Amino acid sequence: MALYNNIKKIRDVNLKIQLFILGTFLLFIAFITQAENESKPVPTPDNSEIHLFDLNIEDSRYLLKNGKNISNNLDYDNQPFFADNSDAVLFVSNRDGKQTDIYEYQINSAKTIQLTHTAHSEFSPKYFNEGASITYVSEGGIPYQSVWKLDRKSGNSTWLLNSKEPVGYYAVNDKTGDVLFWSRYGWSVQFLNIKRDEERFVSGNAIPSSPQQIPNSELFSFVHRQSNGEVWIKSFDPKTFSITPLAPIYGSNYDYTWAPNGDIVRVEKNQLFIFPHHGQSWRTGQDLSEHFSGQISRLAISANSKKIALVENR
Repeated sequence: MALYNNIKKIRDVNLKIQLFILGTFLLFIAFITQAENESKPVPTPDNSEIHLFDLNIEDSRYLLKNGKNISNNLDYDNQPFFADNSDAVLFVSNRDGKQTDIYEYQINSAKTIQLTHTAHSEFSPKYFNEGASITYVSEGGIPYQSVWKLDRKSGNSTWLLNSKEPVGYYAVNDKTGDVLFWSRYGWSVQFLNIKRDEERFVSGNAIPSSPQQIPNSELFSFVHRQSNGEVWIKSFDPKTFSITPLAPIYGSNYDYTWAPNGDIVRVEKNQLFIFPHHGQSWRTGQDLSEHFSGQISRLAISANSKKIALVENR
């Protein structure tokens, strides 16, 4: 009888161990699956448009009016970025059904000009060196999937970075040479300086959202998923390499922008939300449903605070 009881106890212990191992394995598979799914950029509908609105800001209250479709294209249009003097907007557009090129919408004349004419796609355009150049992520060239710079006067393109890590999104401070980028396959954010031989890992578990330079500072911001599952916009200081939580993100749209006054602005289900620079929580702003039939994702605000560009996914 004692032998039977001992055997039974051993079997019970073995069963518990097996169940623990199985449970741990299933949790690991679930975590890996979630990580793989979230590391992939969210697919954007083929029919997306960029709208430009007049913007009025008073005490962190935002009023949009006089909207205008500035892309007017039946395919992909995305990633608006304002010029330093607020007189133009860069964006990417697929207009031949093959790849995306970079375009510029000139606000005063309402003219659109094409800036790249390559056989491969370009993404994430930004003005550089006070608009004398533009930077972008290139799907071609060597190194592949990196950030390049186009000199607008000569038309020549050169490789910008001193890293061959594939880049998805990035932010660059052309005055200091600091760059913060989202690693395309590493699901991380990394820092480098294009003027110095310097590169450094910053953080893992970075959400695929474009890093940004914080207005009136040399700091950057990025979106991070914490170990407790919460998603936060956080700041990164290139001088001290410190990371500071700024604002949580509630919802599924991880795109946001900075207003020149230091407010953080984002849209969730066509509702505008503002995290005031002097506040500690999100403030509900204008309901944009009356202006759009599709869903708003990306947005950008001009340096003079008078214009806002929004991407509508239809």
